[in-house]
Amino acid sequence: MFREDPLLKVGVMVITLALVLAIFAVMVSIAVRSVPQQAVASEKETATESSVERLIPGEGSYESWVERARQLLTPEVAKGESDPEPSGSEPKPGFTLNPKTEPRSQSESYPKPQAQAEPQVQPESQIQPVPSAQEEPKAQSQSEPEQRYLPAGESDWQRPTRQEVEAANEPRHYKLPAGAIMGLTIEAIGIYSVPVFDSNSQWALANGVAHNPQTSLPWSQSAQRNVYLAGHRMGYRGTWSRMIFYNLDKLKTGDEVLLKDRAGTSYRYRVSEVFIVDPADSWVMGQVRGRDMLTLQTCTPYPTFQKRLIVRADRV
Repeated sequence: MFREDPLLKVGVMVITLALVLAIFAVMVSIAVRSVPQQAVASEKETATESSVERLIPGEGSYESWVERARQLLTPEVAKGESDPEPSGSEPKPGFTLNPKTEPRSQSESYPKPQAQAEPQVQPESQIQPVPSAQEEPKAQSQSEPEQRYLPAGESDWQRPTRQEVEAANEPRHYKLPAGAIMGLTIEAIGIYSVPVFDSNSQWALANGVAHNPQTSLPWSQSAQRNVYLAGHRMGYRGTWSRMIFYNLDKLKTGDEVLLKDRAGTSYRYRVSEVFIVDPADSWVMGQVRGRDMLTLQTCTPYPTFQKRLIVRADRV
């Protein structure tokens, strides 16, 4: 009679148990994988139902419903890349819905939207700043810089009488009024202590000689200076500036020009050059490297005064 082997019996049991465990593991793995898919499907269905519910107009206004609908659009549709043709009741492209804006009257009509061309890429040097929506568009600046003109233009002047010409050829002495920063003396043309005002205004030109505030002063701390003074050739009758520089064209190289401040300090110059420029030649007000100079300017020629007479004197 056949006798069962205990070792064989144990081996069969072990193999059977291993198969059962393998089958159970496969079943558990399949069950675990199916759970996330069901959850995702459930979420999609819930989102779809919620989207549909939000698209249904409720008690809110038409504008709020459109705003909710736009929030559900994809980025491509929101940018207008695939917008359908608007109907008569839908908002037109190019306009933003704003519930706070007062409605227009029926007589007003909205402008028709213009087709927008694709932007062209420009170099950075040509890109102009775009004003914000809250700022009013500013006028475009001129391509050419603003032209500067020399002061002391003569206008509405009166021809001098014989007595005025005689007086202009005689020595004339002045006193420094309040506000004058220094006095100008040119013995060669007979003017003494002419008041100099630190202003290029018409008032300064009417009451004496005007110093351009953008130029140097005799006491300026700089490597070079150009003290620029302007006065009328004729000016207005009855003012201190009447014919103050009437004989300025008679100055010659070597003539002395004296400036004296209110403290009594003197600054002496000698004429080095005399020339004529146009009213737009504002470069004569600039400094010259290595020169400490004084520039006197008036209108010329008499009686048109279309040019400017320039007299330069260097510090001694």
